[in-house]
Amino acid sequence: MVALSSSAKTQSPKSFLYTSIARTHVGTIASIVISTLISHGKLTAHEISNRSQLPIKTVKSALVSLIQLNCIYYWSDERKAVHYSFNERGLLVFVHSGDIINCINKLYDAESAEIIQNIIQMGHVRVSDYLAQYQDDKSEKTKLYFEQQTRFFKLFADGWLQKLQPFHYSPINDLWSKLYQETLKQIPRNSTTSEVKRVNEAKEKTKVKLSDMLESGQESKDLYEMDGGLKILRNSLVISFDLSRFEKHLRSRALVNFSKSKIGSLTSKVYEAALSTIEQKTADLSQNFLEISGLISDPEEARLLIHSVENKLVDQKQTTFQARDVARFLDNEVDLRNSILTHNFLKPQKRVNSGGNGAQKKIKLEDGGSFVVKEENNENENENEDENENDNSFNTMASGDSFDNSDDKHSHSLILSHLKLLTSSTPVNFLIEVSPGVFTVPLTSLMQELKQHNFDNIIKTTLGIDAFKILRCLRMLKLADEKTIAEKILLKEKTVRNEVCKLINLNAVEIQEIPKSADRAASKTFYLFRHKRYISYLFLSNSLIYNMGEILNNIESFKSDHKILLEKCEREDVKGNEDQLLLDSELKTLRKLQSREINNMGKFNRLKSLNDIFGLF
Repeated sequence: MVALSSSAKTQSPKSFLYTSIARTHVGTIASIVISTLISHGKLTAHEISNRSQLPIKTVKSALVSLIQLNCIYYWSDERKAVHYSFNERGLLVFVHSGDIINCINKLYDAESAEIIQNIIQMGHVRVSDYLAQYQDDKSEKTKLYFEQQTRFFKLFADGWLQKLQPFHYSPINDLWSKLYQETLKQIPRNSTTSEVKRVNEAKEKTKVKLSDMLESGQESKDLYEMDGGLKILRNSLVISFDLSRFEKHLRSRALVNFSKSKIGSLTSKVYEAALSTIEQKTADLSQNFLEISGLISDPEEARLLIHSVENKLVDQKQTTFQARDVARFLDNEVDLRNSILTHNFLKPQKRVNSGGNGAQKKIKLEDGGSFVVKEENNENENENEDENENDNSFNTMASGDSFDNSDDKHSHSLILSHLKLLTSSTPVNFLIEVSPGVFTVPLTSLMQELKQHNFDNIIKTTLGIDAFKILRCLRMLKLADEKTIAEKILLKEKTVRNEVCKLINLNAVEIQEIPKSADRAASKTFYLFRHKRYISYLFLSNSLIYNMGEILNNIESFKSDHKILLEKCEREDVKGNEDQLLLDSELKTLRKLQSREINNMGKFNRLKSLNDIFGLF
């Protein structure tokens, strides 16, 4: 039996995680093939066989399974030699598989979740082949057939399923290179045009061609057909799960939790509904042009590309919404009444006495009679008038905002008030009001705020408040020494030195040496410290990924330690009769194994959620 190489664990955290996932879901042979491709890049089947010491027949069988599961790209060159390369998107589907199924079950129903689960297990499926199991012996369509057909249509329309096309199996770099070379040949060289201009022209034309290719086959006639007056998916359509759609959902969920910690749970419910209105239409988390090697190397150019895509969607009103749009997605259990404090609530209007404000005084007359007069106080009268004017102004503001806290729990005015809170109630702008009553979500800037918020919380909870203060100080000063930091945050230099050492060990702080002499003598050198977000986040993400791989290895380890007991439980005569056929010690061990696996998977999911913030968004 060929074992997985130890280099799979040590060469990179992602290699460790992906090979562990592949071994769990596809088998050891597949994990060896994946480890080889991660280590050596693009290889042919014979090269994989030579480097992994596996028989060529075994390698080809594993490649077929991995290609079907979208874990491997293949590309045929001019000599018709087929090269294979690693596709992490397929294994990321397995990493998120449990979360994906729970998400679909929550948003739709258990039957829809079963469809997604089966498609993930098979990689892709033809619609007609999947629905054939719901026909009777005479190939007549049953009631369940039409129900499943409707579920397919709904999942596809909402973006969870996508049409599988040939370019999905090819690396984006090879697609770009082929189109670029074809375009460059069509632009002739001449004396009036420089080579730089010719290359730039070829790049721009290739971008258009690549975009057209990736967007091809998405017309309605290619996806849908009419059956008895109903619009359904084409039976000949081959579909797979769209991971990009789920990544958008993960982003929305992270932003909702972020808003909940900053503003409150009720407003976060409104924010969740607002994100649901635009979630499917937002841009993918990964841009195709940014994945092409050497095309965009300038960080500023990459940032402008991301912003241009986001602004284009806003201009096309794809990612804008209003209060009435949010009301359609708001959960029925959410009650917004009395959630906004109106000015009437803050300062109720004073009651007006019908008898006037003056005090009464009884005056005796000389003839023994008397009469009552009203004693007026000009000063009090003026004060009351001012207060009444203020009360009236508050009433006018309240009525102008049209707060309705009694009738409709999802009134547009209440929703609008919560949307206003999300625009300006905290230093973080969760929404931007592009025009009166029309909002959008600044996703690019929010992602940076989300990462910083979670990173700060990690530093605060693991290293303490002093380390958190130093980190914030360095973020503000950009570059500082120990003495400056100590003066700014009012801590002793010794304390600062100890905390900085902890931050350096976590790659949260970098050291910059400043020599004062040409020989760089240590006695004449002092050191400055700085914080770089990208490096800190990358180190944290790699640490989380490695720990995720360790957890999966631990699960496999204690399963292999009790392999005989687990194989016994898998026997048909034992299933369902464990209490009668197993010894008390075996039952105790089995419960312990189940509890341990549940605890480990809980840790795995927590690490995965945190890594999504720093490694995915």
